[in-house]
Amino acid sequence: GRAQVKALVALSLWANVTAIYTSRQFKAAVVGEAVLAAHGIPLRLIDDLDEARRESWLGPEAFEAAQQAFFVDPTNAPVSGWESAQAAQARFGAAIDRLLRSHPLSESVAVVAHATVLTLYTAHLRGDLPTMADWRKIGFAAIMEVDRATLHPITPFLSAPYPAGL
Repeated sequence: GRAQVKALVALSLWANVTAIYTSRQFKAAVVGEAVLAAHGIPLRLIDDLDEARRESWLGPEAFEAAQQAFFVDPTNAPVSGWESAQAAQARFGAAIDRLLRSHPLSESVAVVAHATVLTLYTAHLRGDLPTMADWRKIGFAAIMEVDRATLHPITPFLSAPYPAGL
């Protein structure tokens, strides 16, 4: 993960970013802190940007099955103690809406979050249902550009090493 964060921090796109928002969870916060240290971009940690909430941990095979069920039936939590996909998307989407309203459209903001909630949110933006294939495409330090005015994705998720020009 360190090499991916280093590649992410080195991107030229940060020159246009006026604020960075992350979840409070370690994997996201450490990325935001690295960007802050390298570029001085103001950083805010927001609870509602956290990953889908899961109070119980599962082994890899059970997790994969539960994650599939999570996307297939968004109204029900597939495992006791898990937040439903519908609840996670509503929480995360409301947080994004609030932070975007606090910046003029002319500003670029960055959001550092987690694969499951990003899968839910980007599917919502596209008007699609989330899928396991979408979830698998979001690697650590993957980035996506979204048009601020329309909230339509401009790029798919891109992972390090990143294409030239970013």
